[in-house]
Amino acid sequence: MALALRATQRRLPRSLHYINPFSTSASSHDLRELLRIQRILSDPATTTQPPQTQEHPRGAAATDLHHLLHRTAGLTTADATSLLLRIPNTHRLGRLLQELRGLCLPADEIKNVLKSDPDGVLSMEPGEPSRLVEILDELRCREPVKDRLLSDGVLSAAIATRRRVELLHERGLSRRDALRVLSVEPRAILYSLEDVERKVEFLVSRMGFEIGWLVEYPEFLGVNLDRWIILRHNVVEYLESVGGLGDPIEMKHYVRLSRLRFYNMFVKPYPECERIFGGWSGRGRMR
Repeated sequence: MALALRATQRRLPRSLHYINPFSTSASSHDLRELLRIQRILSDPATTTQPPQTQEHPRGAAATDLHHLLHRTAGLTTADATSLLLRIPNTHRLGRLLQELRGLCLPADEIKNVLKSDPDGVLSMEPGEPSRLVEILDELRCREPVKDRLLSDGVLSAAIATRRRVELLHERGLSRRDALRVLSVEPRAILYSLEDVERKVEFLVSRMGFEIGWLVEYPEFLGVNLDRWIILRHNVVEYLESVGGLGDPIEMKHYVRLSRLRFYNMFVKPYPECERIFGGWSGRGRMR
């Protein structure tokens, strides 16, 4: 660059080489520019001196995250570095870690989830972990169900709950209603996402109910689809085909009648339905 400027200086008119700064024949802008060029030419080192480096803000943020990961989850520097390399949105992670630290969850539990399911943690919006943990702590269900649900820790259960909320939301429920359904019927959280999706698809496409019925009958998501719902629906479809139904079938007939009561109402009057009902005759399974 210095050589180029010297070449430029040689091409300048003689009057500009010896310009008088008090002259009125040139504008102030021209004067400042020419003086700047002369300073560069007189001290070429200024063009080659490397700029002073400053600490990159991302480096400082990464250092803070390392400390936060150690305090919240007990991660070593190596583990924290490996985790951060796999996470694109470190800003959200920092906010979530602060929230998780405030919940006083066991460090090992947070550590295990961050290693096994970092996407699950990052999928949550700030504020969601606190709300989901509170709901899970207040679940009213049978102890075996709650024990299974929390077997991997409340944070894993919160992530599983959120994923099912999003699934139900995508199928038409509001997130508030979806969370209400899962709060009333936490067995649905124990089923895989594929199972929940299959139940919703069967409810809407095969049975013809709107998904909003789940708000009133959340237990639909908590029973076994193959052994409970499909067998009953096969009986109902057969009776509809032969004109054997009187009043319309409601959701309660599928989910709230015991097996024996459903059998007495819909199967027993039609012996041919016993095999459709899985060979169950009210006295046990037929041979």
